[in-house]
Amino acid sequence: AGAGAAVAMRRRYASATELPRRLTLDDGTRMILDADSTVTTHFDAQRRLVTLERGRAEFAVAHAAAPFEVHAGGNVIRDTGTVFQVSKERDAVVVGLLAGSVEVTHGQQTQALSPAQQLRIAADGSSAEVGALDTQAAQAWGQGELVFRERRLDSLLAEMNRYSDTKLLLGDQRLADLRISGSFHAGDQQALVKALDAGWG
Repeated sequence: AGAGAAVAMRRRYASATELPRRLTLDDGTRMILDADSTVTTHFDAQRRLVTLERGRAEFAVAHAAAPFEVHAGGNVIRDTGTVFQVSKERDAVVVGLLAGSVEVTHGQQTQALSPAQQLRIAADGSSAEVGALDTQAAQAWGQGELVFRERRLDSLLAEMNRYSDTKLLLGDQRLADLRISGSFHAGDQQALVKALDAGWG
């Protein structure tokens, strides 16, 4: 490398069962890393690459000459100065756009998203569906609040369990499909149990 060449910077960020962490990456991009999530970054003069290994993260991308990409489950999200979220779930990768524009490449297809849209890509690549992004819920988790609308109880418990060492389990699997709507403070399992008992018996 010649004099003045930029040195590649690699870092790994991980979070445990705690509230989301606010971090500034080496290029000035602001990242909110959710509980139980891991990302690695590789920045150099040619590109800025973030790999979401698990969990969920939001990126407010700093303007720079080098392209900014997030890789998650074989999918590539390309940014052009934007605020977006990527979630790697057991059965899908979900990309939600809050502001700006992104392009998502999955398989041989590339799709552009508009603000307040989300793209859900099945983990096996069998489907990719664009829908409306619940912006209230998308903005709430970064503040430590979880907003659910008609969420299956088993899915709701799995998400709440990310924020606490106290894991809630279903004693009766027939309750798994019960649909729950509400707002809950991440990590407050006792309040969740009280709310479920009061609202759904």
